[in-house]
Amino acid sequence: MKRIYRCVVLFSVLFSVPAVSQEGFWQAQQLNTAGPLLTQLGLTAAEQNTALPLTAITAAVARVGQCSGAFISGSGLLITSSDCIAAWLPDQAKTGFSGPAELPLPGLTLEVLQQTEDVSLRLHRELSGIAEPLARAGKLQQLQQQLISQCQRQADDRCKLKSLHDGLEYQLIRYKRLQDVRLAYLPSQSEDSLAHSWPRYGANYAVLRAYVNATGQAADYHDTNLPYSGAFVALSAQGVTEQQLLLTPGFAGRSYRYRSAAELRFQFEHCYPRSDQYLQQLIQLLQQLAPAGSEAAQRYHSSLMQLQQQAQRQQAMLSHYQQSNMLAVRQQREQALLQWINASPVRQQLYGPVLTKLQQLLSRQQDMQLRDLALQYFQYARLPALARQLYETARLPEPQRHDAVAILQQQLSGLDDQFDPRVDMELALHFLWQYSQLPARLRLAALDQYFALNDGFNREIVRHKLSAIYRGTGLRDEAQRALWLQRSAQQFEQSTDPLLNFTVAMQQTTEQLAAERSNLQVQLSAARAAVMEVLLAYHEAQGKQMYAEANGTLRFSLGRVSGYQPMDAVWYQPFSSLHSYLRRQGATAKPDSATAAATGNTAVNFLTTTDTDSHYSGAVTFNMAGELVGILYGGVQQSLLADWYYDADFSRTVNVDARFIHWQLQQDPAGRALLAEITMQP
Repeated sequence: MKRIYRCVVLFSVLFSVPAVSQEGFWQAQQLNTAGPLLTQLGLTAAEQNTALPLTAITAAVARVGQCSGAFISGSGLLITSSDCIAAWLPDQAKTGFSGPAELPLPGLTLEVLQQTEDVSLRLHRELSGIAEPLARAGKLQQLQQQLISQCQRQADDRCKLKSLHDGLEYQLIRYKRLQDVRLAYLPSQSEDSLAHSWPRYGANYAVLRAYVNATGQAADYHDTNLPYSGAFVALSAQGVTEQQLLLTPGFAGRSYRYRSAAELRFQFEHCYPRSDQYLQQLIQLLQQLAPAGSEAAQRYHSSLMQLQQQAQRQQAMLSHYQQSNMLAVRQQREQALLQWINASPVRQQLYGPVLTKLQQLLSRQQDMQLRDLALQYFQYARLPALARQLYETARLPEPQRHDAVAILQQQLSGLDDQFDPRVDMELALHFLWQYSQLPARLRLAALDQYFALNDGFNREIVRHKLSAIYRGTGLRDEAQRALWLQRSAQQFEQSTDPLLNFTVAMQQTTEQLAAERSNLQVQLSAARAAVMEVLLAYHEAQGKQMYAEANGTLRFSLGRVSGYQPMDAVWYQPFSSLHSYLRRQGATAKPDSATAAATGNTAVNFLTTTDTDSHYSGAVTFNMAGELVGILYGGVQQSLLADWYYDADFSRTVNVDARFIHWQLQQDPAGRALLAEITMQP
């Protein structure tokens, strides 16, 4: 099944940085010099006088998907979170891998940062004469293609244009892409504890090795390739201490810290609750239509498990929102901003209309979001969704069509083992009913007409229509699906297949919706950029710096090793111990007495105040000497709202302690060989 549609408003407004907090996704240049920002982040005078090891860390860090990893040897060894490579692990390595031969991981790539260029002035100069938002967006896309084409001079170059502060700044980033990546070591991945709990005992790390060809260029896997050689860092054997200052480079993909109180309320009091309602209905339907022990239950088992996990996470987020002061804090900060604007007639004239314009656009967007949410759940009916994908693929020009066909072929593999037409039709029926409950202004004329919904939802009429579609469509047959993958758009339009008829009949509406979303997005982009100018001016007047929202580029977060108090009379220490880990693993996991005596009270995992997103994209953590001290892989329950909010009292991330990594590598021959390579660096 497709992943659940997330009610995320990708629009930024009003926020103010607390006086002292480890909050923020900071660019290296913002942290390069001692000054107000380091004071703002709570560094002591002594810490401010110690240069942060940003250059050395940046040179040794690589992007692994949405995660960061760090090279820990001059011969291509890299360490990252095991979660970051899970999608590329073959079956024989999913529960652990310990050599001696390294295991190729086809499709996994590393991106090593080579250069970041600020191209803001160049782009704004080119765009300055274009006032109309759609024309401006089109010109920006053209300029982006030109910049990327000029940037990618080498075969292994990968360039990306990224905007910051909603388009006020632009960066052209060049990476070296390494595609021969092999697994050198993966510890046993037994379940350490419940997700988001503390204490945790996760061995959540993996050691990889990157290879290049004989000339040092990136290359596909070949047995003559050589280990990649570049900058690397030391894997600390000393670990960390409580309240120690740490530095975490990461590639968090998203955050929504600058949304207004009104947006926040809509998100958590309207959109997410409605999504939760739909999700619970979907789960109940699957349990009823595919009861335990039935053949249909086997087909939907994996999907049902995923949906239940999504529901648990979503309900936990709603619960934490209700218990938090997030909305009140946001309202207070907005009030302070408005007071600053209203204190000056000039600011009132300049900034007042900007905030009003954004709110008007957001009202339109919220209506659209509620409608799209209902339509997204209708897509859980696999056959209508598949028909739309097939038709859209047929309409693509080459070579996009060729690539889309290849992707769709993979999705279709084993489809018959994952869905039941009878269940599928009942899902379509239910979510058409949910769609019909939307206000008239949010409904689609073509969809209403096709299922006779203009005079209300008549279940028997809609069921009869759906039954005819499901009985008559050839897409229930695997061979027919394969044939339609190769057919032209014209053949779709001339088909007598009832499901394809429905898809073609809805195409104009689909295109209108896409154009409507795109047009609104362009207008919102312009409005958000104007609001960000207001916020930057406000923060400058307060003597404070702002970080840009997370957008997948390299950022640095500062944090301290710190426990926290989740409830009254309870204090969580920041370390979980090796002694407890061994007790949990049982007698078979215990080392000999000499090894046990040497471990002392070695930490397995530790907590930090480091800021990250709510998905805890794996990241590497360093001390102020530039040594790697941990692998960030998770967070506590109170951090589930991290995309929207950082709470200094409760936001905590979970790291694998480097001391535990040292200890675990010592437990088998392959690990000891790697550890010798890591520690015996020149």
